[in-house]
Amino acid sequence: MKKPEQCAQHSLEKYCVEHGKHTKAQDTLETAELCHHDEKGGKLQTALDQYLEKELYPMHMPGHKRRCAVMPTNVLRYDFTEVSGTDDLHHAEGILKDAMERTRRLVGSDRTWYLVNGSTCGNLAGVSAIVPYDGEVIVARNCHRSVFHALELRHAHPHWLWPSMEPETGIFNSVRPEEVEALLSAYPNSAAVVLTSPSYEGVVSDIRSIAELCHRHDVPLMVDEAHGAHFGLVPTAGFPDSAVHQGADLSVQSAHKTLLGMTQTAYLHLRGNRISEETLEEKLAIFETSSPSYPLMLSLAGCTDFMETEGEACFCAWAVALHEFDEIIRPLRCLRVLCHGRDTRSTHAFYDFDPSKLVVDCSRTSMTGEELMELLRTRFSYELEMAQPAYALAMTGPGDDFTELRRFGEALCTIDRELEDEASQRSLSPQTVDASVRRVERALDEESSVESVLKQARNSVDSCADFDAFMVENQESVMTPCDAVE
Repeated sequence: MKKPEQCAQHSLEKYCVEHGKHTKAQDTLETAELCHHDEKGGKLQTALDQYLEKELYPMHMPGHKRRCAVMPTNVLRYDFTEVSGTDDLHHAEGILKDAMERTRRLVGSDRTWYLVNGSTCGNLAGVSAIVPYDGEVIVARNCHRSVFHALELRHAHPHWLWPSMEPETGIFNSVRPEEVEALLSAYPNSAAVVLTSPSYEGVVSDIRSIAELCHRHDVPLMVDEAHGAHFGLVPTAGFPDSAVHQGADLSVQSAHKTLLGMTQTAYLHLRGNRISEETLEEKLAIFETSSPSYPLMLSLAGCTDFMETEGEACFCAWAVALHEFDEIIRPLRCLRVLCHGRDTRSTHAFYDFDPSKLVVDCSRTSMTGEELMELLRTRFSYELEMAQPAYALAMTGPGDDFTELRRFGEALCTIDRELEDEASQRSLSPQTVDASVRRVERALDEESSVESVLKQARNSVDSCADFDAFMVENQESVMTPCDAVE
């Protein structure tokens, strides 16, 4: 019997063959058909080809992972402009209107627009439509820069929502409904609430409760859901529900991040009548190109087609692969992957979390996120999405070869064992222990909070092994090197 990911891979390849879409096996032939010889793209193509020769597996966006893009194989054949029969994105009345209507039905919105300038375009148009010039607005401080650009263009006066932070990683926690309620009461002239969910790292906020609060105050809620285009499409796969389903008035999604769309493809979804369709279209005409790419729009329509025909099988296999990844990394003791393996959501201040994101926390080791990302690249041939000092972020997607998720988990386990050996062998000088003890004793005198004391202890020593030695010395707990301190 085939494993779930094998069935999903067969479905993906079968879909691509039947619909004339692009698969990895066609790369060489397709390049030859379109370019005729290697120098057509000049130095840029040469540099990209050299990168591809490294055969790094992409644990980053786009979600198709350069393996299956749901668009025609001969891109040039479909590179149209607005002529008779091809419709016009800015005045859609024919085939583009029908395509967007199919997507609208799939996601459950009242109106959906295709975006070829990315979610950035949707954020610029959406904020401009809901915030009057020189008006007030409540905005989460961890929003994308495109939201801030829109605020600047509107000369808006933002009232900031400041989500708390994870102390070890620096990742923003969920926006709490009570914080929204407090600002709505304090600033009754605010025209709207704008927030991001999920965040880049996968942290999800309670959109349903926040939407209800906004509507009680008679203001719309706009959600930058760029990293959540896969939400709400296949409930059985276990991903969080979408902002549209939970009552958001306006949401923006990037099809290229977590679906199979080409880079720059996105959606703008409207629900309810609190925001004018005409105003949104007026703002889209300003911020979106007047020459939209038909290959990109075909890619968006292809995402809808794929989800209608193969989406459930693919998403469920994706979920199974993530569960298997969780089992593989359960032995981790130095590293941890947020909300995966032994790490649970209950240990975080997250309302919900997107399991497609793999946030590898190395804050309790001697390694930085940048160093971890480099090691995974050079030794294990994985290219991650990004790195910060305390963690590295890997993105999974529906286009993944799900066997690679197993190999990625095994790579993390290998690195973890080496970090544990290193921590066990590292000698601890008496001077370091004595200094650590004195610093934490002072903290105990000054602050009764256990969390504060533990944070002080972590900052007092150079490694997780040093911390363990200190804790044993002070009879607080007995821990093996690299075990998490909860």
